[in-house]
Amino acid sequence: MAIYAHPDDIEFTVAGTVAKWAQAGCEVTFVLITSGNSGTHDRKFTRKSLARVREREERESARILGAARVVFLRHGDCELVPTLALRKELVRRIRRHRPEVVLCNDPQALFFGDRYINHPDHLAAGKGALEAVFPCAEMELLWPGAGPVHKVHAVYVSSTPSPNTWIDVTETIDVKIAALSAHRSQLGDRDISPRIHGWAMDEARRAPARTVAGRRSTARPKYAEAFRVMRLLREEA
Repeated sequence: MAIYAHPDDIEFTVAGTVAKWAQAGCEVTFVLITSGNSGTHDRKFTRKSLARVREREERESARILGAARVVFLRHGDCELVPTLALRKELVRRIRRHRPEVVLCNDPQALFFGDRYINHPDHLAAGKGALEAVFPCAEMELLWPGAGPVHKVHAVYVSSTPSPNTWIDVTETIDVKIAALSAHRSQLGDRDISPRIHGWAMDEARRAPARTVAGRRSTARPKYAEAFRVMRLLREEA
């Protein structure tokens, strides 16, 4: 289950990994907390009409990536706050779909270099997701009306300054780019592939060979996505 703030957040950050897992037979659920209804400078849109467009784009993108379903919670774009009500909504989704793995943004990643301040919705979505995963989704006495409790096995935190795992996405980088291209309201006709290739190559170069997931050799992949992985359910020795 990937829990993110806006349509296209999954595609920019974790789509190579999502596509890889979907191709391997995993059932993937996207949870978009907003519909991106403020994400334009084009005055021809209203918030309502933009939400419709962006939801349609996200569904097409999810189809390309192989996701089983897309859930929109329809909170306001640029208005997201990690409230108790949001936490309960996310707990309900986790308990309903029962994912082994949850992917989300790092809620502490405020700055990227010296040119980008992280969107407040990204921070709020990451915080809300982590709070829902632990401890709330697994607490027997908490919100029994939200469904049977569920223990998430692992969390893959993206867009983090402190990764510990790199996923080889060399075979799915083109699927990631195709999925991003579905978001025409955001990208227009721009060719996003050089930017995505560059980011993924940079991540692969940063990866210590021993921590590259999915490879037994010491060689680094050509393209990678980076995560801080928290393993919440450890297998018995």
